[in-house]
Amino acid sequence: MEQSLPTISFVVILLFNGVCTSLHDTDVYCDVAIAGGSTASLAAAITAAEADHNLTVCFTDITDWPGGQLTSEGVSAIDFGQWITDSRNQAASFQDLVNFIPGNPGACSVSSKCFQPNWLVNSWIIQRLNRSSNLKVFLRTVIISTQRKRDGSITSLMAIQRTPKNVTKEYKKRLSEELNDWYSTKESSLFLKKILILHAKVFIEATEFGDVLATSGLKFLQGVEYIFFARTRSLKLQINCSHKISHFREQIPTESSWNVASTCGQASTLTFFMSLNATSRSNLPDVPAGNDAGQPFTPLSPTEWMFSWVYRRAYCSGNHSLSSANIGDTSQQNLGNDLDTGYLFLSLNETQNQRPWMGGVNLTSLQLLEDRAYGYFWLMFNDTPTEQSHLVINRTSTGTIHGLSKLPYLRDTRRAIGLDNFRLMYESLAYYNSSSPYTAYRFHDTIALGNYNDDIHKLEIELCNYPKYLLNHTTKPFYIPFRALTVQNVSNLLVAGKTMAQTFHANGATRVHPSEWSSGVAAGGAAVLMVRRRWSSRDVYNNVTVLQAFLNSSAVGQPLEWTPPHNQPPQQIGFSCALEKWCIGVDHQINGTVYSNATCNGACSALDKDEWLAFHQYWEKNKENQTITSLAGTTLKKSIAQTSVLPNWEMLPVKAGTTCTLVTHTPIVGYYLCRLS
Repeated sequence: MEQSLPTISFVVILLFNGVCTSLHDTDVYCDVAIAGGSTASLAAAITAAEADHNLTVCFTDITDWPGGQLTSEGVSAIDFGQWITDSRNQAASFQDLVNFIPGNPGACSVSSKCFQPNWLVNSWIIQRLNRSSNLKVFLRTVIISTQRKRDGSITSLMAIQRTPKNVTKEYKKRLSEELNDWYSTKESSLFLKKILILHAKVFIEATEFGDVLATSGLKFLQGVEYIFFARTRSLKLQINCSHKISHFREQIPTESSWNVASTCGQASTLTFFMSLNATSRSNLPDVPAGNDAGQPFTPLSPTEWMFSWVYRRAYCSGNHSLSSANIGDTSQQNLGNDLDTGYLFLSLNETQNQRPWMGGVNLTSLQLLEDRAYGYFWLMFNDTPTEQSHLVINRTSTGTIHGLSKLPYLRDTRRAIGLDNFRLMYESLAYYNSSSPYTAYRFHDTIALGNYNDDIHKLEIELCNYPKYLLNHTTKPFYIPFRALTVQNVSNLLVAGKTMAQTFHANGATRVHPSEWSSGVAAGGAAVLMVRRRWSSRDVYNNVTVLQAFLNSSAVGQPLEWTPPHNQPPQQIGFSCALEKWCIGVDHQINGTVYSNATCNGACSALDKDEWLAFHQYWEKNKENQTITSLAGTTLKKSIAQTSVLPNWEMLPVKAGTTCTLVTHTPIVGYYLCRLS
């Protein structure tokens, strides 16, 4: 792996920006300083401030909407795994958040909790932060430099806080046009600037761009672990009628590699919200044209349009059916607007050499991301099924004038290297881990729980040839160890969320809302103990049972053992006609009548013996779009109900690489209907 640059002092940064005398530093003194912008950072701030009211906690956020993917990134549909839906497996603060959301406001298909982010910010997040008088919150604030002592510990962070000169015009420019201004110390036409020097005893890195890691002179990882370990193989060759043994070195991609393909990572998306109005399409909305960003869109059938509409619907104004779009509905979109043609971050070398620090973002990719989001809006607009209704972009839900979310939905970022070179690996989360029939490997230093399959959104093959080991994606309910929150060679720095000490493969499972939150709770609790006891991160690890007891106490309320959920997967309630044509098993009423048999009493066609349902996330369409291929071992079904409740005759296990011919190109509640030859 390439080496990071040495630590750059504040003096160098100030001189580089040419403002050493034009702006005055404001010193801010804290016990715990949280560099934020993510869901994990919000959880860490709430936990640290509420666990000890005698400590001063400082919390920064890059936007004015704390919460990361919950809010500023517009991913307002909580990605639950089955076990984490049970409140006994949630941190107390996360339970409060989940319980505050009344039912499922969006009646969406992807989650039991879909909502509008502006509502959550104003109704719960700001109210919760204001409860703690010992919490200093710095919104619209980015970290631009990190100061360390000779022993490696951090003494302070330099931050830039911007104040809009005209708040009514904030977020009018696209992020690609404005991001560098956020990181600049210079006053601009849009913002007044203040330099903050955050002094603290313990620091938490939970930014979305890895700002502290990138400006601290530390080694860190970015992208997929790819290049290679080598093994020697022998090959018998026939040359001129004689045989010769040739020895050669074969390179095998492996998760345990320390080398990374630093621009081969997760595809990002810029989310937005649309509302369905009862007006004529002739009244065109004020939305930029956008484009496909080099990845052509295909027209949406009415069923595809409806699937996209209800997938992350944030507000449902009427009929809660997954087959209905109501006038007044608001729907979040990130299903079809991933950017596969560009990685959002600069390469590792470019990141390490970016001075002054500007977030390490590839602005060309960011602009493509914006163009594709607008392009997808127009695809949905033009393919709206009802002629007398049309879509408008909902700027209230995003809190922006440009109509897109304040930040991209980031699925990965820069990652720390933990104590003793520790990294949390996918193999410890994997479904096939044999330490327990129900849960993954339990670490002796477990400090948090998580539950989601590895979910990787891939870039185009021309940009990134992903290693085959990533085909394994299933996990059990898993445990997160304290070592994943630590940073090698920095005694007073913790990490949380996507910056944790973990591999790219593991991050694919830990990156969702509940796991980010639980890691932030653990980091906030650990920071409190480190201040109270004057401990280093190594001291915490050596006394991890003390941390575990504190986290599990009523002061924090973090469960450390899995409890099997009360609510087992919903039972199959019968059979229903999908798209009024095929009779499939269902665990909820998707449209029309529910029948008691697999022929739907003749109301629609029964599935043939070789016709099956394939869950879309585990299958990939082939180039001709006539077949799909399984990305890993999975199960074909006759029902949309979970496999654990189905009889054997409704399931068929298949291996990775299995090909199935599409009967319909449109997913049925997330499932392709295909014919297995």
